[in-house]
Amino acid sequence: MKIHIDSDAAELIGSLGDNIYIVGGYVRNALCGYKCTDIDIAGPVPAQGLKLPPRAAMTMVNHRMGTAEISYNGVKLEYTPFRVEVYNEGGEHTPSQVFFTTDINADAVRRDFTCNAIYYDVKRDEIIDPLGGVKDCEVKLLRGCNKRVFESDGLRLLRLVRLAAQLGFKIEGETALAAKSMGFQLNDITTERKRAELDKILYADTVNGIENAHYRGLRLLKQLDLWKHLIPEIADCDGLVQPAAYHKYDVMEHSFQCVRYAPPMTNLRLAALLHDVGKAYSFKNFGNFHGHEKCSEIQSRIILNRMRYPKDVIEQISRLCALHMYDMRGDTREAKIRVFVAKNYDILDKLVALIRADRLATGMMNAEDAKAPHRFETVREKMIAEGAPILKRSLKISGKDLSEMGFEGAAISQALEYLWRECVITPANNNSEWLKKMADRLPREVEEEAPTRKK
Repeated sequence: MKIHIDSDAAELIGSLGDNIYIVGGYVRNALCGYKCTDIDIAGPVPAQGLKLPPRAAMTMVNHRMGTAEISYNGVKLEYTPFRVEVYNEGGEHTPSQVFFTTDINADAVRRDFTCNAIYYDVKRDEIIDPLGGVKDCEVKLLRGCNKRVFESDGLRLLRLVRLAAQLGFKIEGETALAAKSMGFQLNDITTERKRAELDKILYADTVNGIENAHYRGLRLLKQLDLWKHLIPEIADCDGLVQPAAYHKYDVMEHSFQCVRYAPPMTNLRLAALLHDVGKAYSFKNFGNFHGHEKCSEIQSRIILNRMRYPKDVIEQISRLCALHMYDMRGDTREAKIRVFVAKNYDILDKLVALIRADRLATGMMNAEDAKAPHRFETVREKMIAEGAPILKRSLKISGKDLSEMGFEGAAISQALEYLWRECVITPANNNSEWLKKMADRLPREVEEEAPTRKK
């Protein structure tokens, strides 16, 4: 069975010695007709025992695992010798002991799923399939390589869901039952690793072009009872009924549907997942969903900080959660909409996309109606055509000008804010004459509050 490999990669692998195999995702994807990217290779000898061709370079990546990166003519491969791993109790991702072996069957059994335990011998154009992974690829089935596949590494629970979504594979029954019973193993996995898998699940449809793969991934996390170990606040939304006049689904399913309809823009699908996460808190504490967007903003910050997302990601997603209900009835005055658009210009496209996805996710709106231009977009186009100063630096007056007019300290920033708002609402006012005339009417200094006396 011929698996296509770049000629330079084939030349490099062939030169390393006998019984050196391509293994893992590259072989699996080739058999399934999906795009093949990174090449991982394995064999019965330590990396130092490989026969490197001239001009090839090798760098040890992980001495304990024996992993090395080999570079040759622009090709980069990752080599790992056959090994057996021993794990302590719990689902910690890192093995407590590693033993190297020459037995390909022992190496196969320690891997996660049979579709990833298929070895391809480039020299002989031969597939070695110790665990029946080829058949599982043919029928699109994810099956564990051993009965303790999740006991040894809890991260494999999320990897199972991610691969099932990305590949369009079903999960074999015993493997699914084992996963459902071992969710607590995720508690021993670092937040960074769990975060990385969640991010991949949210964009699973972009990997192999499988429609709604990301939505299926979220549903699988529910079916395997994993949300309580990943984001317990999402688990709290399960079964939380919403008013039937506006929503077809409970809060959890509505959130999943929102992710389903959200385009694959950076951070947007995570915002879609969390946009209503505050509803459970709101209902528990207040008995209704009023103001849930503020609760969702706070809850999203707590969740994303706990999962150690970068600060800029946290800020953007929490803003989207906070703003997704703004002007929901469409009756806000245009002057206020103009200021809102200018203040949130940097996230406006994502906010509109979130609002559209949110509306579709109610189950009450058809796709054609959702495509209609949103009011924020219409007002933005109007502002651009009129030359509205979206950024404060576009004002025809500066802080220096105000300082020369006698403004001091915080009065400068307050004056700029006021003048900017006026020009956003009425762009024709953005000229030096009007701005200086208006500035003359503003206070030139801000009275500082007297410090409170400590008791």
